[in-house]
Amino acid sequence: METGTSPKTLRIPNDTISDIEKVAKEKNTTFSKEAIRRLKNKGSVDTNYPLFLAKAQTIINLSYEGYRAGREDLFQKAQEEERKLWAKIMTSSK
Repeated sequence: METGTSPKTLRIPNDTISDIEKVAKEKNTTFSKEAIRRLKNKGSVDTNYPLFLAKAQTIINLSYEGYRAGREDLFQKAQEEERKLWAKIMTSSK
């Protein structure tokens, strides 16, 4: 079955429009893609958010420990974690 798109008219509260526009800009994506992501998630909480927080904390911890111990390998590991996180975020928002 082939999937396409169809224009639909619906009423969206202005505060929701503002929020979608803000998040779309932050994710460097379009209003439509962000709105569709939300519709697919049926308005539920973003399931990637806890993962994002955990990964961000890991990156912070590795960076701090690398700074404290003067270990470049920990900075490199933090950078690799950051690359993985961005790859996941960018593929899940498109």
